[in-house]
Amino acid sequence: MKFCLRSKYLALGAWAVAGASAAVYAGPKPPDPPPLELPKPKPAQIASSEGTLPLPYPAVFQKRQEKKNPPKPPTLLTKIKSTDAEDWTRTPDDLKGLLEWLSGEMNVHFTSAIKTFTEAAADGDKNPMLYRSGYKPFELTGAEVGAIRQYILNGGTVVFNSLVGNPDAYASAVKAAQQIFPDRPLYRLRMDHPIYHSFYEIDKVKYRDRMVKDGLATDPLPFLEGIDLDNRTAIIVSKWDFSLGWEQNKHDSWGYADDDSRKIGANIVSYVTAMKDAGKSIGKSVELVNADKKTAGKFRVGQVMHNGPWKTRTAAFPMLLNQFHSATGTPVSFELRDVSLTDASIFEMPFLYFTGTTDFQLNDQERANLKKFLLNGGVMLAEAGEGRQTFDAAFRAEIAKIFPERQLQPLPASHDLFKAPLACTVVKARPALAAKNKNQLDMNPQMFGLEINGTLGVIYSPHDLSAGWERAIAPYAAGYEAQDSTAIGVNVLTYAITH
Repeated sequence: MKFCLRSKYLALGAWAVAGASAAVYAGPKPPDPPPLELPKPKPAQIASSEGTLPLPYPAVFQKRQEKKNPPKPPTLLTKIKSTDAEDWTRTPDDLKGLLEWLSGEMNVHFTSAIKTFTEAAADGDKNPMLYRSGYKPFELTGAEVGAIRQYILNGGTVVFNSLVGNPDAYASAVKAAQQIFPDRPLYRLRMDHPIYHSFYEIDKVKYRDRMVKDGLATDPLPFLEGIDLDNRTAIIVSKWDFSLGWEQNKHDSWGYADDDSRKIGANIVSYVTAMKDAGKSIGKSVELVNADKKTAGKFRVGQVMHNGPWKTRTAAFPMLLNQFHSATGTPVSFELRDVSLTDASIFEMPFLYFTGTTDFQLNDQERANLKKFLLNGGVMLAEAGEGRQTFDAAFRAEIAKIFPERQLQPLPASHDLFKAPLACTVVKARPALAAKNKNQLDMNPQMFGLEINGTLGVIYSPHDLSAGWERAIAPYAAGYEAQDSTAIGVNVLTYAITH
């Protein structure tokens, strides 16, 4: 059964961050690529669909007197060509196979294109998703890295497929992703990521016979990695091949079985089209009030860095601070900076903000410093970005390690935190959260607290707040609508200042 959003999300333990680019492959001999065929004529239309999620493309209407030819479907996938035709042309019918299959499944039509990285990146609006597939090692030029980075910042998505599961191609894709965004972690997408639930519910996969024969099909979970930009996974790397499954090619390879290859493709299409405008928000154009370099007299806020994806919605907290000024008129100047829990500067701050979208781990020094910070009277607001269960489980586990004698306790709707200065005892859920809550929109806010020395030292939301602070387009954010998220955030800041 197909669903746009489902409440069934699987929480997993920690996965290691990919390090394939630094590793030397020493496994079974990789499969040979499929035989090279002469290029076939390009089809007039290649069809696909996005399902029930909103598409960013307008309908094309024709005047009554015009010839009733169907309008050309928009381009969705652009296949990347390189100077090595023997590499990228080995699966000439992969996009054709996927898009025709999706047309029958979803009844919405798309076309594909073939361009170089620089050609496609230069016209991102007409090339919303770039797809690079090959079996040889490759390197991006400096110009390509810069062009792709800007393309992604403008809302585009890049998908790397390791043809026949070749480890050299996979290692090159990992390196390329890290070159494009060296300041963002490449991590394995956990099973609560919406890419596994955007159209089909994918909880396990089957592999091709060659992969089973070579003893590599030991993990029933798909192996996709990504780099996030503002909670949008903008680079997707597949360790195992899905292109042969898209064109139903029976060639031996290390990859997913045909049916699962197509389901993964359908989910990637659904996710990317739904998230195309996710990088746009009101908050992107707002500057932090009093964000000058002077620190004297400022209320200093530190956003905690950790070993998971922590740099989520970059405009969210500055937007909240501006809303705090507007709502309260409190003459407080703010300074916001990224901080490590190993840095002694956290003890000069009264307030920390901790967020992320998947599991993470703190080391012993980070735990000790955070405990000291809280015992000294500091306040920390934490939220599970997108309402992800893997972050929720990891955060609760870390707090339990730091304070084994205490527990995060649910805050009742009657708590002062929900009363002043803004009333928010009843909040409205975003669609993704409502779908998990029997489609109920109105609910009591679900917040947790850890009391230290008579006041709340830790204030935690297992549901997303930052999408509301930022006024972001966030179809998969399981949290509260903007007005209620902002009210909760303003009240938390007020509590921290007054306590």
